[in-house]
Order: sequence, then C-alpha cells, then structure tokens
Amino acid sequence: MTHFQTVVVLPIIGSILIGTWITLYFDRETRMSSRPDPSSFSDSSQIKTKSLNIVLTADLTSAVLSGHVDIVFEKINKDCQSLVLDSKDLDISSIVDQESGEKLEYVLGEKVNDFGSPLSISLKPKTNGVTIHYKTSSTASGVQVLAPEQTLGGKHPYLFTQNQAIHARSIVPCQDTPGIKAPYTAELTVDKPLVAVMSAVSVKSEESETTMTYFFEQKIPIPAYLLAIVIGDIVSEKISDRVRVWSEASNIQACKSEFEGTDDILTAAEKVAGEYVWGRYDLLVLPPSFPYGGMENPCLTFVTPTLLAGDKSLVNVVAHEIAHSWTGNLVTNANWEHFWLNEGFTVFLERKILKELAEIAEPGTGEAVRQAAHLHGLNSLKYAIEVFGEDNPLTALNVNLDGVDPDDAFSSVPYEKGSTFLFYLETLVGGPAVFDPFLRSYIALHARKSITSEVFVNYFKSQFPDVEVDWEKWLKSPGMPLVVPKYDDSLQQKSVEAAKAWSNGEVSVEDRKSLSSKQIISALTLLHTYDNVTLETVQKIDATFHFGDSQNSEILFAWCRVCIKARYEPIVDKALKFATSQGRMKFVRPIFRDLFNWNKYSQHAIDVFEKNKHFYHNICRSMVEKDIQAHQADA
Repeated sequence: MTHFQTVVVLPIIGSILIGTWITLYFDRETRMSSRPDPSSFSDSSQIKTKSLNIVLTADLTSAVLSGHVDIVFEKINKDCQSLVLDSKDLDISSIVDQESGEKLEYVLGEKVNDFGSPLSISLKPKTNGVTIHYKTSSTASGVQVLAPEQTLGGKHPYLFTQNQAIHARSIVPCQDTPGIKAPYTAELTVDKPLVAVMSAVSVKSEESETTMTYFFEQKIPIPAYLLAIVIGDIVSEKISDRVRVWSEASNIQACKSEFEGTDDILTAAEKVAGEYVWGRYDLLVLPPSFPYGGMENPCLTFVTPTLLAGDKSLVNVVAHEIAHSWTGNLVTNANWEHFWLNEGFTVFLERKILKELAEIAEPGTGEAVRQAAHLHGLNSLKYAIEVFGEDNPLTALNVNLDGVDPDDAFSSVPYEKGSTFLFYLETLVGGPAVFDPFLRSYIALHARKSITSEVFVNYFKSQFPDVEVDWEKWLKSPGMPLVVPKYDDSLQQKSVEAAKAWSNGEVSVEDRKSLSSKQIISALTLLHTYDNVTLETVQKIDATFHFGDSQNSEILFAWCRVCIKARYEPIVDKALKFATSQGRMKFVRPIFRDLFNWNKYSQHAIDVFEKNKHFYHNICRSMVEKDIQAHQADA
C-alpha cells in the first residue's frame, strides 16, 4: 500500500465478557498482551486457519454481502476448546461443524470500537472445520458501494473492498491478523451485467437468467487483509500474457496506455527479488474515492485514477505495488507493530526496481535515480514526524499498538524510515553488490511466512556477524533515523535550483520546458518547505506556470500546499475541489489540515468536508473526522 500521513491517535479501552465456557477477557490490556497480535481477538498460538471457502451473493442495492464461509483450521494446542475469530458488524445466523453439520454454540462479544467483536465458537473434540452463515452490514468498514451516478458509466452501482489493516473482519469472520496466512477459494454471485473480480485467479463463471456466479482460487496462502473484491460494470484490456488492466469502459484505453509498461516493471522486479510466483498480475483502476495510491492485492493490484497523468510520470506507484509481491505478500509482518517489514522493505525494493528501469532507458543513471528517490522520500518522512511530533513513539519503526487502531498509527514513517534503515545497512555491509544477494536470500528463506523484526535481525546477524548495529535504537527510537545517508543529489540539482529561484521571485517560462514532471514535483515540494515564499511570488509563479490547472495530481497537490502556506486565496476553491473530487488520503488529509490551520477558511473547509463526506471511503472519512477533532481540540 502506498503511504499516507496521520495526525491523531485515540486510545481505546474496553472490557468484554463473552461467557463462562470460553476464555474470559477482562480488559483490553490483559487480553491483547497475551496474544501475538494486539489488533486481533484471535490467538494464532492456539489455533490456525488452514483454508477458507467464501460463498457470497452481492446485493448492491442494500450494500450487503450474504452467504457463508467454510473455515478449516489446525489446533496448535490440542486441548483448545474454542475458536475465536474477528468480526465486525456481521449478522451471524448459524454456525455448524463443517463435516457433521451439527450446530455449534457461539457467542458474539461486545463491540470494542474499531476492533469489532470477538466471535467465539465452542468446538467439539473432533471439529476441525466450521461453516458460518452470515451477512455483512450495509455500513461495513471494509466496503464502499458507489451509486450509479458516482461511477463513470452512470448506469450501475459499484462495490470495492479495502481490508488493510483490520477491515477483513467486516466482510468475513476470520483470524484477521497478518500472522495467519491461508489459501482461499470463493464464489461470488452478482446481478447482470456486473462483473466480479478478486485477489485470486478467476477459474470459471456460471450464468443464470439474471445473475453471474464467478469462481476464484488463490493457492498461495495470504493474510486476511489481502482479501479483495470488486463488483462493477468493468472491462479489461490485455497488456501481456500475465498482465491485464481493468476499469470502467469509458476509461479503459487511457488506463491501458498509462500502464502499458507494467510487464517491463514486473520483469525488472524479478531481476531484483526473484521469481514472480503469483501467476497473474492484473491492475484495476478504481473510482476516485479509493483512499490510497495503490493496494497490493495478490493477482489484482488496486490503483487510484489519480495516477492517470497522461505521461506515465506517476507509474512508480505500480513499481511499489509490484515490489509487495515479495515483501508484504510473500514475506509478511507478523502484526502491525512490525509494519516496516512490509513497507520499508517494499520502498527499498521499489527503488531498486526503478534503478533497473533507469539503466535500461539510460545506462549509467540507475543508481542516481534510486538515490534521488530516497532523497525525495525524506520530505514525506519529515512531514509525518512533524505531524506526529518527534518524540511520539509511533514514529519508531517498532511500535506498541495495544489499544490503538492500526489505521490511526499508519504514516510514511515505516515506509521512509524503514527504507532509510535498509539503505544504511546496505552501506555498512559493503554496498549493493553485497546486500542484494542477502536481500534475495532473506526473501527466499522467509517466503510464505509471517515474521517479526527479531527474525530479520537474527538473520542479518547470522549473515554479517562482524557488522555492529545498534538495533535497539534503530527500531525503538522515535523521530528521524539515527543516520541519514548522504544520498547522491545530482538529479535533484535542477529541482533545487528551480525551487530557490522561484522562492526569490525569479520565474521564467523556460523552466517549465526544461523540467520534467518529476522535477517539477520535487521543486514544488521543496518550495513548500521554504519560509521566504511571499504572496507576490506565488502570484507570479501562478501567472507563469498555471500549476493549478495541471492534470498531474502530484503537481496539483504540491502547488496547493505552497499556495495555502502563502495564504494565496485564489487556490482555496481549486484545493477544495481537488480534495473532494478524489479520496486519496495522501492528498486529501494534508490539504484539509492545511486549510484547517488557515483561520479565515478553517470553518469553510470543515463545512465543505461535511457536505462531501459520504463521497469518501470509510477509512478516509474517519481519518479526516479525527483530524477535525484534533484541530478543534487545539483551537
């Protein structure tokens, strides 16, 4: 998943009593401290899911999925008498022994805020599988259903899921923790002419007079957060034998053109990380309300339409999602306290992939391109730490999430601080020639497993016993990295020179011709950090370059932030239009936060959000609402 920033963490405290015949939970601290994942009610040390078979019928009018799930499990503790699953706002109608069909007793515990409710099932001695009949809530946190008028086609509703970090439990009762991986099969029945796709390989479809049933299989074990569903009036175009792009029909050619190089990125990734084992790599361009840049669902990566710049300048996001095919999807963090193992490694791999692609395009430039990307990433890291506060424990690589919704803790810190740490380790051991083989061996050894930071540390020590690293400080210290490498800034020089010139009011129309889209983004990002940018200067830049009319979302976003900081009033309507026409949190939250801090427009920004809040996915909507609460608390 591509990163975003957050600002507020709300402590969550609860007490649950769910029956005398199962383990009693007295308070959140006690309950979570005894389990491998503080964000899950399930206990993978006692019992583990081995496979799921999901059979659902979609009613997009009521925004409900109904059906059943078959769960086969293994008792790690042979004396275990109950299966505890995560659930959130699910309507459970019955639970039976999968083999005998005998009804099983169960208790659905009290809801604990964003964590949902424990579903505790009393097991018979020989029970090794259960069938749970249920339906989802129309307000399931992992689902967004768009009305026809919210789609490009305008004729049919559209459903998509976003389950990271702990929203799979709102779609299916499961062990909703990255510490558990299982293969799955699925059947989805939808009304014609809608099409269903999932994070799996499509096996077949069956047709009735009014419906289509689609069958899927994911043979490689995955954590629950990678379960993904899209149902809509969508079509696809072939890019290569293993890559297709999906979108609504009116957008498909633009999507195909923008992402036609995806197989080249995949090939470069294989050179860096090893064989791609997932078979298909399809891209699905979602409607604008999708809250992230991308989501690495196996076999079906989700991407935001804000990547459609027309010049392929933003497809580095695809490199990031492809890199997740190894780090995140194959080698997975055991819980969200070790999220940097997913994202820090993926950013590090992404930039090695960009290096490979740059070498193909222009031999000799690859390493400079990689290091320029690391250098640019420091800006978002500094911003995230500024928002959190440099002493905030959530700016460490390893964090304590007892009582904390992982959505509240996510930021660019695990991405950029994690990748900075890996770059530092690479320099310690002797550079890429030494570190690259280590990286491939780490992936190969830990593939299809869920691991903690300790596992990575021990493996590193086994391979480099003479290299000294202060692991405790690197992993546990808040704030900026202990060491920021001196990156090659040669490719940044044009952006730096442009930003300095613009900040002093030295603006030339020739700059637009001589700078690439990426260099403009970098220059504007730097310009936002300067404190000498006057209103007159911003007016001059606007009149010369018209960045506010750019079709490149990153340029528009960076320009909006520069203008808001300078209190350039003509940008307000454009910034709010941008923030309410797409739901990517990387853009939406900083723009709203910036406007909240502009006294003249603070209430106006809040009013605009309130008017448009149902456009956003639940994750984005709830995060902005928390930003508003934090702003009002500080006012």
